[in-house]
Amino acid sequence: MERRLSIRMAGPGVLDGKFALRDLQRIVHPLEQALRAILPASKPPSSRGGRPRKPQVRFLLSGIESGSAIANGEIDTDLDPTLNDLDLEPLTLLVDGVNGVNGQLPDESRRNLERIAQNLRPDVDYVELTLPDQKKSARIYRRDLDKPTAAVEEALTLSGRLISIDFRTGLARLEVQADRRQKAAARQVSLRFPDELANDMQRCARQQVVVRGGAALNANRAIELLTVQRIQVALDDRRGLWAPKRFRWPSAEERLDNVDMDEFLRTSSEDGEGDI
Repeated sequence: MERRLSIRMAGPGVLDGKFALRDLQRIVHPLEQALRAILPASKPPSSRGGRPRKPQVRFLLSGIESGSAIANGEIDTDLDPTLNDLDLEPLTLLVDGVNGVNGQLPDESRRNLERIAQNLRPDVDYVELTLPDQKKSARIYRRDLDKPTAAVEEALTLSGRLISIDFRTGLARLEVQADRRQKAAARQVSLRFPDELANDMQRCARQQVVVRGGAALNANRAIELLTVQRIQVALDDRRGLWAPKRFRWPSAEERLDNVDMDEFLRTSSEDGEGDI
């Protein structure tokens, strides 16, 4: 399970190499509660007949990097994993959830992430969570209470690979490649398409495409859903996704002519009887 985590504050009021204890507390405690909400209940109940309890989560600070306001540490939990929970990656799920990728976070997690956004100082723009081992990050932007929090919609054009399509629900997933200039990891974006674009979606399956549509953005400017208006193939590179087939049709010189099928069947039958 991934445990290492870096927390970075950014904004005009952030001093290099400084991370105030009060600021760290306002970030770490809600973050611990958000992660705890993701974990399964694996601890015995506190009273007889009660329900299993969720394990505790603690952020163990290992140091503050010089030259920037980055707190490094690792997540410690008393989780008792079962066979079904061995592959659980709560930190990865949290970061993906902040980026609006791979499903929804529990309501308790979202409420605690909202607490972080609301408690940031006015001179802090955002908090960035980074998983050093995966080189994956997500940003929680400051939320001003006097500003609207509803998601906004913008017209966007995205490029990526159309990796999955569900024609029954009219939903698909687009894998957007990593941006080296912005040090952003590859991510998946949820798409919704109308029935009249079903044939175009099928034609573009597994290919590099360009998608144009209206994107619903959350307060962190992450794409929650993009409604497809137009899609077209940018590059048909499906041949590179799989190894070439090994089967080869025999040449004219290699083919057998005038084969006696009765003799072939009789010989095959006699050979099979000896193996019984």
